[in-house]
Amino acid sequence: MSPDPTDPSHKPTGPLTYIREHPELDRADLKIISQRLGSSASILDLGAGRGGFVREARERGLRAWALDIEASAIPIWCASGVRGLLADAFAPPFQDRSFDVVRLKELIEHVEDPLSLVKSAVRLMRRDGLLVAHVPSPWSQLYPAGNFWDDYTHVRPFSRLGLLRLMEDSGMRVLSTEGYVLGRNVFESALGKALSRVLPHTYRVLAEMACAE
Repeated sequence: MSPDPTDPSHKPTGPLTYIREHPELDRADLKIISQRLGSSASILDLGAGRGGFVREARERGLRAWALDIEASAIPIWCASGVRGLLADAFAPPFQDRSFDVVRLKELIEHVEDPLSLVKSAVRLMRRDGLLVAHVPSPWSQLYPAGNFWDDYTHVRPFSRLGLLRLMEDSGMRVLSTEGYVLGRNVFESALGKALSRVLPHTYRVLAEMACAE
């Protein structure tokens, strides 16, 4: 008998198999969003994967939706109550200025045309909205665990300056760029805090529209 794809314990297939969930990142992003935009913000998670961030956001009462091109995400979303659409992030089926927040967690490094992707995200943001992006740094190529090239769908990592230029060319103004290193246990997490200052594995970028004022 074949496994039931709507069973929450069902193991995902394809690219979703390799995603390692980090709820602490989801919580940190949601804290930032709530502090800046309040508890009624509308959020779109582009490249939402298994939908953990959207599920956490909705549990907190936020209006959040997932979007991904990977068809195997749908039964996982259905089983866990995640609302979302199967669609291309380059042409999302939403009206302009539909969301307060657009999130791109570890998506930009997967595409050949990152400028078009970010511009697509910006189109969906309200004028006073927030863009949240997580992007592997060049240092991610040096880490034995979570090495950038372990994912065969990766195209390129991004330097801090490269991300700044990408955001500016997309019509955005960068508010902050924070480097971090995640750990799989308490020891690795403590070590990651020290390494994040000099050898960040990933950057979290917060940006707003340059013409928002």
